Amino acid sequence: MEIMEKSASDKVRAWRALMHVHAAVTNAIDETLQAELGIPGTWYEALVEIAFAGGLMRMQEFAEETTLTKSGATRFVDRLERAGLVERKSCPTDRRVYQLTLTEEGKRLQEAADPHVLRVLEETFGRYISEDEAGVILNALRRAHMALAGVEPAAI
Repeated sequence: MEIMEKSASDKVRAWRALMHVHAAVTNAIDETLQAELGIPGTWYEALVEIAFAGGLMRMQEFAEETTLTKSGATRFVDRLERAGLVERKSCPTDRRVYQLTLTEEGKRLQEAADPHVLRVLEETFGRYISEDEAGVILNALRRAHMALAGVEPAAI
């Protein structure tokens, strides 16, 4: 392990650091939301993804953005639907496609969770980086995310 660490590039070290920070922040968000609102962090992540999509998101996009398989996304959405947080609706232009929308309760819960999540993000991540560093990280990760999603680098 020591040899690998010494020979690892900064890109490998950055990826490892990203994984460690992601795990720590995700765990802190989950613990906080469980304690404060009684919901898992994954529910909040789902509600935020739909909200960021303008309140309406195709199931396939939801699966991609949450890194779930199609069947995993379906089971996950089933739970959110049973909890009254999302609704599935047929797409008016393509009946084979289902879209997710937040219910009023889903919007309320997402908005109630926002301050808790923002506090945890600042305590576990934000206080360790400057706004300039955050911009560099954001741009690098956005480029990587888009490229991995098939967007041509010239368009990024």
